Amino acid sequence: MRRVGNSATGTSRCNSYLPFQNHPIENMKRLIDISFSLLALLLLAPLSLLVLGLLRLESPAPVLRRSHRVGRNGRMVKVWEFRTAIADPEAMETVAGCQGEEITRVGALLRRTGIAQWPLLINVVRGDFSLVGPRVELPRYVGCYPGDVRKQVLSVKPGLFDLATIKFDDESKLLANLSGDDLEQAYVEKVLPRRLDYAQNYLERRSLWLDLRILFLSVTKPLYR
Repeated sequence: MRRVGNSATGTSRCNSYLPFQNHPIENMKRLIDISFSLLALLLLAPLSLLVLGLLRLESPAPVLRRSHRVGRNGRMVKVWEFRTAIADPEAMETVAGCQGEEITRVGALLRRTGIAQWPLLINVVRGDFSLVGPRVELPRYVGCYPGDVRKQVLSVKPGLFDLATIKFDDESKLLANLSGDDLEQAYVEKVLPRRLDYAQNYLERRSLWLDLRILFLSVTKPLYR
């Protein structure tokens, strides 16, 4: 897979970034992460129990699926998601799903609504991720980042929401009606570069106000579809 991102030109927009762990908003950002995530987990608990029940009724397979994402400084982070398909636990995960997987009816709904990723809020509470930051990514695709972009983007905690969440409305269209290798190629060549652009733009502009704005618009966006 080829590398993607602005730094292919040999220039970087992020060389003067203040290390995020020393950034003035870090402590307040962590407080918001913990408070909002715990509140969300509490409010979503009844529906989460319903989801677990439906998954159990649909299949005797485990209701949670273990996966990995890349965290700060390239650290591998174990994550759990609601099970959306029947697949080999050791199968490689891509944007096209796991090889040989069979998406269940409940699983299709969970993917379409984003409910499948609710358990990632636990990783936010643990400090693996933030609510807002460069989008959490699969290890397979972090390898496509240009070297300097990878260093910049992974210098902060990845987030569940970012600028791409509220501005990159063409993502689903770019991947529509594609599957397998075609879907993966479109993701790497058309979607990932745009995501990295948004990630770098976020790092240039990062502030507590921007985080709150992204969080609010991301949570309310489904109401305006």
